[in-house]
Amino acid sequence: MRRATYAASRTVITRNDLGKARLNTSYLLRTLTSVAKDAASTPYWRRRFGEPFSDFGSTIGNDVGINILHEFEPGIQRLLKNYTPKFVMAMEEHRVYAGQR
Repeated sequence: MRRATYAASRTVITRNDLGKARLNTSYLLRTLTSVAKDAASTPYWRRRFGEPFSDFGSTIGNDVGINILHEFEPGIQRLLKNYTPKFVMAMEEHRVYAGQR
């Protein structure tokens, strides 16, 4: 749980050169700019009031999810490798041996 929380928080909280935690303002401004650009390009009569807020939240949520996936990806790959059918492993070994990787 600690690793997942740390990976999720790295999206919004970063460390400065001295190692102190601080708000990742460049990321937040980049995300806000992207959402504002998208909202500005849509006519006001075609968008709902809460849509920009929803876009902002979903963008941050996607980035948090990717950070968590990257944190646990090696373990997931090891776990799934145990359940890979043998003929798929043979194809992979043949491809690597033939220099196609």
